[in-house]
Amino acid sequence: MLFLRPCHAVGLALTLGVFASASAAAEEEMAWRVDRYDSDVPEHAETVILTYGIPETDAVAFEAMCGGADGATPRAIFWYDTVDLDENQDVVLSLSVGDLAEEVPAKAYGKDAEVGVSGLRAVLSATAPLWEAMANDDLLTYGIAGGEKQELHLTGAANALRKFTAACSGGAWPDAQDEAAAGDPSAQTAGSAIAAAIDDLASQAPRGPVSPKVDAVSCDRFGTIKSERSEVSAEITFVNKADGYRGLVWIDTDGTPVDHTGINQGETVVVPTFETHAWMITDGPGNCIELVVAEEGGATFEITAPAPVLGPGND
Repeated sequence: MLFLRPCHAVGLALTLGVFASASAAAEEEMAWRVDRYDSDVPEHAETVILTYGIPETDAVAFEAMCGGADGATPRAIFWYDTVDLDENQDVVLSLSVGDLAEEVPAKAYGKDAEVGVSGLRAVLSATAPLWEAMANDDLLTYGIAGGEKQELHLTGAANALRKFTAACSGGAWPDAQDEAAAGDPSAQTAGSAIAAAIDDLASQAPRGPVSPKVDAVSCDRFGTIKSERSEVSAEITFVNKADGYRGLVWIDTDGTPVDHTGINQGETVVVPTFETHAWMITDGPGNCIELVVAEEGGATFEITAPAPVLGPGND
């Protein structure tokens, strides 16, 4: 499965019911983001993943990936109702954004997947005109012959799209100064409280001095610690030097843990977040190992604490 991320997958399953029932309010909470994951296989490039969905939920309408075992060419999945299609069935995907209209070969994808975006999968060059057209417009419509047209909202997508295509084409990752010069309006607002927690575009806001390290907080504070509302962006670079896989869980503004991603032993994951937002490091079964509270700017947290040793019935 191309879009599964073994051992550190966030559930990305998007069923027809979830997406079809999305309200206007839910649409406002959807955000564009781009993430990078180091490969634990030396001959493989890092994996870059672009998504559009409601942060910290399974509602994802679009996902694209490059790097990893499948190479640098981006693979994109557009959410679509595939009930009348067979898995891997060949289709022609019609795309329209701004003045650009084109048709590309695609396949039905993910019909039986428990995780991953179910829809239409197309292979698109990192230099394809479609990406820049998407970065310069607010709406993309797509569909197949005889099927319903779907809409992909592009407001706030410009920085994420350009970072994604730059990384996938071997170019430099744009820095904050470059993005500010681009004048992306999405960088001027944090959005909703949930979107603010992980919205990669908002993480390009001006930052304070970079802190080289952030300290751990004891799990004894779990249940009392929570993310405070903030529009001051931050970034935590998690480096897993522990004895195995670790889960990365966001503690929301109500103190509720929300699965975000994970990190295998030896990997590094950069998590955009906000000052005062709390994160929990867990073992595979989800037991708290330690907590981290983000500080303004950037910080590195080295995960070294061992997993807890639990007795029978406590794992």
